Amino acid sequence: MVASLAVGGVLMLALIAASTRGAVRLAPDARIPVHCGSVEHCFFVSKRAGLIIWPALGAVLFAVLGGITKSTLAVDWVPGVRDVLVPAVLFVVFGFQVGALVLAGRGSGLAAAGDAGTRPEGETRARSD
Repeated sequence: MVASLAVGGVLMLALIAASTRGAVRLAPDARIPVHCGSVEHCFFVSKRAGLIIWPALGAVLFAVLGGITKSTLAVDWVPGVRDVLVPAVLFVVFGFQVGALVLAGRGSGLAAAGDAGTRPEGETRARSD
């Protein structure tokens, strides 16, 4: 149980380090994607907001899931679930953050297309009839 929270703490530091690296490397006008489950629910936010949202999301999940796994709610859970839940969720958040920072660093054509209302040349939008 303690190892789970220790690994979660290391992943929290990784989230903070990734945001710090993004603050140094990304252009001042970079737009960072924040995914809310699917491509249709992907919002591009300013650099400052994006660099704060991802570690804040990790901190909230770390606190909530860490609290749940240490509470009486998880007494009947399989010990493996309690040990793996926090690190697994934070690892997924870290992966999404790294992907978002890579996309922002490319000067994403999708971000420009979303802002301008047009698609880059050669890129088509799928129709759903």
